[in-house]
Amino acid sequence: MLSCLVTESLARGIYLKLGDNLDATGICVVLLGDISSRPPPDIAKAYTASNILAIIPLRHVPVFKHDGSDPRGKEIGLLDPMDMLPLVFEFGSDTSQPTEHAALSTAVLKATTGPGWDMSAATSLVPLRSPLLMWEAFGRSMKIQETILKDITAEFESSILWQKYSFENPPLAPQFSSPSIDWEQSIVEGHPTHPMHKTRMFLPPIRDIVPGSYDLHHTKLRFVAVPRENLKITNDFEKYTAPLIKFASASAGEEMIVPENFVVVPVHDLQVVHIQAKFPEAMVYPPAFNLPILGQQSIRSVVVPNAYHELSLKLGVGIKLTSAVRTISPASAYLGPRFSEQVVPVLTMDRNIVTVARELASVVHTHPDGEIAKHCSAIVREAYENTSEERGERLIVCTSLVESGHAGEGGHIPAVIRVFELDTEEKRLDWLDRFVKLFFEAFLPPVLHNGVGFECHPQNCVARFDLKTKALLGFIIRDFGGLRVHRQSLRASTGVELDFLEGHSIIAEDPDDVYARMYHTVIHNHLQQLIRVLGLHYSGTGWEVVRRHLRAVIPREHALYQAWLSPEKKTFPGKCFMRMRCEGMYRFHLHAPFPNLILYEGVQDA
Repeated sequence: MLSCLVTESLARGIYLKLGDNLDATGICVVLLGDISSRPPPDIAKAYTASNILAIIPLRHVPVFKHDGSDPRGKEIGLLDPMDMLPLVFEFGSDTSQPTEHAALSTAVLKATTGPGWDMSAATSLVPLRSPLLMWEAFGRSMKIQETILKDITAEFESSILWQKYSFENPPLAPQFSSPSIDWEQSIVEGHPTHPMHKTRMFLPPIRDIVPGSYDLHHTKLRFVAVPRENLKITNDFEKYTAPLIKFASASAGEEMIVPENFVVVPVHDLQVVHIQAKFPEAMVYPPAFNLPILGQQSIRSVVVPNAYHELSLKLGVGIKLTSAVRTISPASAYLGPRFSEQVVPVLTMDRNIVTVARELASVVHTHPDGEIAKHCSAIVREAYENTSEERGERLIVCTSLVESGHAGEGGHIPAVIRVFELDTEEKRLDWLDRFVKLFFEAFLPPVLHNGVGFECHPQNCVARFDLKTKALLGFIIRDFGGLRVHRQSLRASTGVELDFLEGHSIIAEDPDDVYARMYHTVIHNHLQQLIRVLGLHYSGTGWEVVRRHLRAVIPREHALYQAWLSPEKKTFPGKCFMRMRCEGMYRFHLHAPFPNLILYEGVQDA
């Protein structure tokens, strides 16, 4: 939460150095309310304890704003959770000095005695009591609408609950020999910066589920039948779902009877109650007609091991994960198979390096309210994970590479370092060098030539490794919900006119819109976390690798070169999770200037 508030410039963070012989190199003073949003006042007007939301001890120096102007300290442009110690101070009412962090709190108070600071009225520094109380204090200082404030508080409560359970009940550390689904289900920490990434809110009529009482990764596929006239069907959906019906019938010991002019729709076990409540014409098959399913990282994308070998399902489920309800909109159901058929074959791509998991067929209800229709939806997608060993490959979802905190031997070590034995900086640099080279060769050509940006964050990217040598071979990209497509560039380069429903969020107004999406998913999200976990961020060496391979792939005369690599591009539009949530947005993005990490050269003199 604090990372987002500072990086998105919702709150101003001031860096102050601390003395030696402490665990912290410095602190981030997070300012509150009006004092944070307006330009720094004259230094003669001192900041007091009442202006401070929180003080965060930092283990590493963060990325500063290039144009910071507060004379009290350096203004922070990008504050990452890995910069921080797991401790946040606030001012408490207890005047007695706590002993647990006495040396650190004394150093913090000493750091805030310079010009422009007045802590004379401050009481003691105490460890943060509750992130929820801090959030509410911030929200009210910013006059956030009360209903949105309460909604976000509830999301934080859920995220804390599920994150706590994740830390206390971690999965076993996956090995290179582990199947792809084990890697999908190995996530302990999750998204590097989204403050609500562990939120699991179950929309009524789904019953509220407490962590540990229902296994979201091992559940059941159920079936409903819906009148054909009430469904929008793309491609031969029934052909692809026939194996599901066959195996579910065998499981039940009787044939699944499909009424005339009805279509069987596979649904997630939890979604049955939504179907019953919202679509009275639907016929729900008895629980005996079920198949076991294994949830991938997103929960709603599932493997059906008994019935599918080369396919998987994406299901609409009435669960709010992060800040979005994980159903499938009519626009997404419409687009996926059409994009797969019409656009994927003509994109400029090295298909030896990157494979697109195509969406083959879909179904969504015809209800005139899309917010209701999306609850009865499903997509059939190609799945390469189940057949990877036949090709001599191990497929690993990229998010899991940076994870740690697993149970079992070596579980405290990030998976990428542990599994690939990257025990020296030289080995980590060599590994990153090949990863970045193939990553850019895989995903930048469609941007450069066709105006198409895949949503290449690590949950959507699956890395392909040689089963014998562990060498990286390439990637699989899945999920089209976060595409960015500049239609004019696509048409000019391929002759294809994109077929989509009006209003779909994937449409880019101009190429810069595509570059912004790619920067967020590729640079800020995917590569930044990988570089930090490999220990190559603060030295700047990881970003040297990024710059070198970008220059090799992007022609100097191309607009993307100017947008990303120009020395004048000190900042770049970054996706703002908290700003979007405060505005009640999730499909359409809000951006603010983030420091351009592509140009980052490591920690300078703080």
